[in-house]
Amino acid sequence: MKNLIIALLLASTAACTQETIDLSPKLATKVELSFDTEVVYQEGVKIKITKIEDSRCPKNVTCVWAGMARVFFTITEKSISKDGSIDFESNPVKTTIDVGGQKYNVEVSDVLPYPKDTNETSQKEYKVSLTLSK
Repeated sequence: MKNLIIALLLASTAACTQETIDLSPKLATKVELSFDTEVVYQEGVKIKITKIEDSRCPKNVTCVWAGMARVFFTITEKSISKDGSIDFESNPVKTTIDVGGQKYNVEVSDVLPYPKDTNETSQKEYKVSLTLSK
């Protein structure tokens, strides 16, 4: 019976692909998120990275355009969700998203890793440093 319970717990854990960070930071605290990872703030607001597109010019490669990384995210407050995206080049960049009448500022300060060669980086390898505030 004990082995059955352990097997069921492991199976249910393996079925979950979304990761939730249990730090419970306050709004306006910088956090680092990966693809498909959600953070829940003390105020009850959630933000989740849903996709990253990276067209930045790899290091040691000559490009006509420096490129950018586009970060897609979802903000949820009181069961109301709003999708958004932000284009990051090299300096911190902000956007404002309205979720159910409440405006939130999203600032992305870094997207890592920076491309090193022409090989594609998988979604799970990316880390996005962002700050969510009112």
